[in-house]
Amino acid sequence: MQISVIEAEDFLAWHRNEQEIDRVSFLQSISHLVVSYFCMSTELRFLIQLKEELALFKEFNVEQRQKESEFWHSKSLEIAIRFLPSDCPLLNHVLLSYNKHHAPSQ
Repeated sequence: MQISVIEAEDFLAWHRNEQEIDRVSFLQSISHLVVSYFCMSTELRFLIQLKEELALFKEFNVEQRQKESEFWHSKSLEIAIRFLPSDCPLLNHVLLSYNKHHAPSQ
C-alpha cells in the first residue's frame, strides 16, 4: 500500500456543492477518514509496542491505549464497510488488520 502526501490546502480548497455530492468526491472523503482512523489505531499500537520493548513512559496506561487502538480501528472498519465497495483494497486491508490485531478470538 502506498500513501502519498496530502497538503492542508487540498482539504481547505473550496468546492462547489455539486462536487461534494459527486460519487468520486464522496468516496475520496470517506477514504481519507478511514485512513485517518486506521492510522490513529496503528500509531497507538506502535506506542504500545515501544512501551513494552523499552519500558518507557511511566504514566502510559497500556490497557487504556489498547482500548483506544481498537476503538479507532473499529471506527475505521465500520465506516469502510458501510460506504466503500466490497472489493475495495482499503476495506480489505483494514478488515484483515482488524482480524489480526483485535479479533474477538484473541
